[in-house]
Amino acid sequence: MALSKPYLVVFLIQTLYTGMFLLSKAAFNVGMNNFIFTFYRQALATIFLAPVAIFLERKNIPPLSFKKLVQIFAMSLFGITLSLDLYGIGLTYTSASMGAATTNCLPVITFFLAVLVRPVFEGGREGQPPRAP
Repeated sequence: MALSKPYLVVFLIQTLYTGMFLLSKAAFNVGMNNFIFTFYRQALATIFLAPVAIFLERKNIPPLSFKKLVQIFAMSLFGITLSLDLYGIGLTYTSASMGAATTNCLPVITFFLAVLVRPVFEGGREGQPPRAP
């Protein structure tokens, strides 16, 4: 059973993605704006995940400077939000298959943004490489 757990998790995640694709396509077909849909999706995720994160990490919360806050905002805006907007546009004007294919840009956008702010999140200082684990 222990060897099949990763496969079950991947199956569950793909099933959730499929449900999200179908729900998104149904919402767009009845005329919902893809930017509004993205806003609602992000807002609901924040409402559900923020209390869990605060509860589990309340003892390990590091100080948050204004610079880090701006970097986190930029990563979330241009990372997941841009990807979801591209996904919505792709799903609105094309088939569900094309909309699903546009979600593959999420890891690429996130990777490039993570490379840009890597020293901040890995404990390094500006202009210096991060410490090895």
